[in-house]
Order: sequence, then C-alpha cells, then structure tokens
Amino acid sequence: MPSIYTESLNALHMTKSLKTSDKPRVVVLGAAGVGKTAIVNRFFYDTFPNTHKPTVEEMHKIEYELSGSTLKLEVLDTSGSYEFPAMRRLAIKTGDAFVLVYAIDDAESFRQVSTLRELILETRQQGEPHVPIVVVGNKCDLEESRAVPKDVTESVVSIDWEDGFVEASAKDNVNILQIFNAVLRQAHICYALGKAVEKRRKSLPVHPTCPKVALEQKRHSCTIQ
Repeated sequence: MPSIYTESLNALHMTKSLKTSDKPRVVVLGAAGVGKTAIVNRFFYDTFPNTHKPTVEEMHKIEYELSGSTLKLEVLDTSGSYEFPAMRRLAIKTGDAFVLVYAIDDAESFRQVSTLRELILETRQQGEPHVPIVVVGNKCDLEESRAVPKDVTESVVSIDWEDGFVEASAKDNVNILQIFNAVLRQAHICYALGKAVEKRRKSLPVHPTCPKVALEQKRHSCTIQ
C-alpha cells in the first residue's frame, strides 16, 4: 500500500476549485532554532543552510500551474523570538493556515507549539469553525537525541487537537512536501504539489533568482534558520 506521502505526491485532484485570484497564506511559527526557515528554504529552493541566523519576518510568494488552475501561495516565515508579540498577532490575524514547528530533540519547543496553538485559537476562532493547523516535528534525522516521543505527540496532535501532524527533516529533505500538502488539505485546498514543485525546481538556477518567486523582506530579515 502506498504511503500517505506517496499518495500526496501522485494525487492530481483538488477538493476546492481555485480561481487565479486565490492566494492562501501559510504562516510558519515556532521557537527559535527549530528549523522554520530551513523548512521554507528546502520547500522553495531545495537548499539547506549550514548556519543559523535569526529571522525577524520574511514573506515568500510563488505561483504553481496545475491541472489548468493557478495556485498563488504565500508563506510567511516568522521570528522564533518572543520580542515581537505585535508582529506575531498580526501574522496570526492575516494567515489562512498555520505550520507550527518544533524540534524532536527539544521538549520545550513542543511546549511552545502548544502555547502558539492556544494563541491562534484565541485570536482566530471567533466565528471560525476550523483553523487549519499542521504541527511539524522537525529534525527527525536526530533520532538518537529524541526528546519528544512521536507516538505520544502524534496522538495529542491528531486526536486531542484534531490537527495535522508530520515529522520531517529539512536537512535530509524528508516529508517537506508533505507538510505543505497537509496544510493545504487542512484548508480544503487539495493541490498535490509534488509535480509542480519538481517542475519549478528544474527551472531554478544554482542561486535561485526565478522571477516567479517573489521574496519580501521586512525589518532586516535573514533567510537562514
């Protein structure tokens, strides 16, 4: 039987018909150093940074052509620092879906995911039946240093919280596409991104400057985390 990841790459259907004007915004949140920017860079450019530099806030934009429709996707990479509460609340108010990242070798980072989730629900759930959220356990390549049990966490996230759950590794490029497929499914936008991402990556130069990828930097943002 094919895995969920394989199915997500091969599926070509969508549960919602998107118009060209549709532009879902995915907000990536989590503690400092858990790999939020590394996940975003791996998804957009198939690159992995070798050093960590704190991000303040950075917007990535891209268009995918798939099955005769256009998906305009925005991904907002946010700061892991709690020095910018106003920016965090604004990001939550303007987001359509959320990726909450922790590191499997850092139990405190999962507790921060729980706090961020409560903040999202507090800020957004008035009148909203469902807030699309996917929780990501990054750095699954560090299994020998695991501090957050997968089975317990997956049960809490999937059953108690009723959110999406993915373990991934930005370093080893494990399940990165599944993260964004999962968050779009949570938002009832079921694009399979695999073929579209592969096609776009083949068009990128070694140092990506593809005109279809627009990057907006704010407040001295850095691209590496």
